[in-house]
Amino acid sequence: MLKKSLISIIILLALPLTASAAQNFQCSVTHNTEGDDGTVHSERISANGELTDSGSTFSISPEGKGIVTSPELKTVKTPDGGKIFTAKTIDGMVFAKFGDSYVMRNAKEGYVYSDCKPAS
Repeated sequence: MLKKSLISIIILLALPLTASAAQNFQCSVTHNTEGDDGTVHSERISANGELTDSGSTFSISPEGKGIVTSPELKTVKTPDGGKIFTAKTIDGMVFAKFGDSYVMRNAKEGYVYSDCKPAS
Protein backbone atom coordinates (compact mmCIF):
# COMPACT_ATOMS: atom_id res chain seq x y z
CA MET A 1 0.00 0.00 0.00
CA LEU A 2 2.79 2.42 0.93
CA LYS A 3 4.62 1.58 -2.29
CA LYS A 4 1.54 2.42 -4.39
CA SER A 5 1.14 5.73 -2.54
CA LEU A 6 4.77 6.64 -3.16
CA ILE A 7 4.47 5.80 -6.84
CA SER A 8 1.33 7.96 -7.09
CA ILE A 9 3.10 10.88 -5.44
CA ILE A 10 6.12 10.55 -7.75
CA ILE A 11 3.87 10.51 -10.81
CA LEU A 12 2.00 13.61 -9.61
CA LEU A 13 5.24 15.48 -8.96
CA ALA A 14 6.50 14.64 -12.45
CA LEU A 15 3.46 16.17 -14.14
CA PRO A 16 3.49 19.87 -15.06
CA LEU A 17 1.10 22.14 -13.20
CA THR A 18 -2.34 22.08 -14.74
CA ALA A 19 -4.14 25.22 -15.72
CA SER A 20 -6.77 26.40 -13.33
CA ALA A 21 -8.99 29.42 -12.95
CA ALA A 22 -6.93 32.56 -12.63
CA GLN A 23 -6.74 34.12 -9.18
CA ASN A 24 -5.98 37.80 -8.63
CA PHE A 25 -3.84 38.90 -5.69
CA GLN A 26 -2.52 42.07 -4.13
CA CYS A 27 1.04 41.79 -2.85
CA SER A 28 3.84 43.74 -1.29
CA VAL A 29 6.41 44.41 -4.04
CA THR A 30 10.15 44.77 -3.48
CA HIS A 31 12.59 45.82 -6.20
CA ASN A 32 16.13 44.43 -5.82
CA THR A 33 19.28 45.43 -7.68
CA GLU A 34 22.82 44.14 -7.42
CA GLY A 35 25.82 46.36 -8.13
CA ASP A 36 28.98 45.23 -9.90
CA ASP A 37 30.66 44.99 -6.48
CA GLY A 38 27.96 42.57 -5.23
CA THR A 39 26.16 45.14 -3.08
CA VAL A 40 22.42 44.44 -3.00
CA HIS A 41 19.89 47.25 -2.74
CA SER A 42 16.25 46.46 -1.91
CA GLU A 43 13.36 48.89 -1.88
CA ARG A 44 9.69 48.23 -1.22
CA ILE A 45 7.92 49.92 -4.10
CA SER A 46 4.29 48.96 -3.47
CA ALA A 47 2.05 47.63 -0.75
CA ASN A 48 -0.62 46.48 -3.22
CA GLY A 49 1.01 45.26 -6.43
CA GLU A 50 -1.34 43.27 -8.64
CA LEU A 51 -0.56 39.68 -9.57
CA THR A 52 -2.57 37.08 -11.48
CA ASP A 53 -1.85 33.41 -10.76
CA SER A 54 -3.15 31.07 -13.47
CA GLY A 55 -1.82 27.89 -11.86
CA SER A 56 0.94 27.03 -14.28
CA THR A 57 1.97 30.67 -14.92
CA PHE A 58 1.73 34.03 -13.20
CA SER A 59 1.53 37.60 -14.53
CA ILE A 60 2.81 40.82 -12.98
CA SER A 61 3.32 44.42 -14.03
CA PRO A 62 6.51 45.55 -12.29
CA GLU A 63 6.41 49.32 -11.77
CA GLY A 64 3.70 49.64 -14.44
CA LYS A 65 6.16 48.68 -17.21
CA GLY A 66 3.70 46.35 -18.91
CA ILE A 67 2.46 42.90 -18.07
CA VAL A 68 5.05 40.13 -17.84
CA THR A 69 3.88 36.51 -17.81
CA SER A 70 6.11 33.69 -16.64
CA PRO A 71 6.78 30.68 -18.83
CA GLU A 72 5.05 27.49 -17.74
CA LEU A 73 6.29 26.67 -14.25
CA LYS A 74 7.70 23.26 -13.36
CA THR A 75 7.58 21.65 -9.92
CA VAL A 76 10.87 21.31 -8.05
CA LYS A 77 11.07 19.40 -4.77
CA THR A 78 13.20 21.07 -2.09
CA PRO A 79 15.57 19.14 0.21
CA ASP A 80 13.19 19.69 3.14
CA GLY A 81 10.30 18.03 1.28
CA GLY A 82 8.60 21.23 0.15
CA LYS A 83 7.85 22.33 -3.40
CA ILE A 84 8.63 25.41 -5.43
CA PHE A 85 7.54 26.15 -8.96
CA THR A 86 10.10 27.62 -11.32
CA ALA A 87 10.90 28.48 -14.94
CA LYS A 88 13.75 30.17 -16.79
CA THR A 89 13.69 31.97 -20.12
CA ILE A 90 16.37 31.69 -22.81
CA ASP A 91 17.63 35.19 -21.94
CA GLY A 92 18.19 34.20 -18.28
CA MET A 93 15.07 35.60 -16.59
CA VAL A 94 14.07 33.35 -13.68
CA PHE A 95 10.51 33.05 -12.36
CA ALA A 96 9.60 31.28 -9.12
CA LYS A 97 6.51 30.72 -7.01
CA PHE A 98 6.51 29.38 -3.45
CA GLY A 99 4.13 29.90 -0.56
CA ASP A 100 2.56 33.31 -1.00
CA SER A 101 5.61 34.74 -2.79
CA TYR A 102 6.50 35.19 -6.45
CA VAL A 103 9.85 36.19 -7.96
CA MET A 104 11.01 37.52 -11.32
CA ARG A 105 14.78 38.02 -11.53
CA ASN A 106 17.71 38.22 -13.90
CA ALA A 107 21.41 38.36 -12.94
CA LYS A 108 21.33 41.95 -11.61
CA GLU A 109 17.72 42.94 -10.95
CA GLY A 110 14.54 41.41 -9.62
CA TYR A 111 11.08 41.86 -8.18
CA VAL A 112 9.64 39.94 -5.24
CA TYR A 113 5.88 39.85 -4.75
CA SER A 114 5.25 38.67 -1.19
CA ASP A 115 2.53 38.52 1.45
CA CYS A 116 0.02 38.02 -1.37
CA LYS A 117 -3.65 38.15 -0.44
CA PRO A 118 -6.69 37.53 -2.64
CA ALA A 119 -7.80 40.75 -4.32
CA SER A 120 -11.24 41.99 -3.29
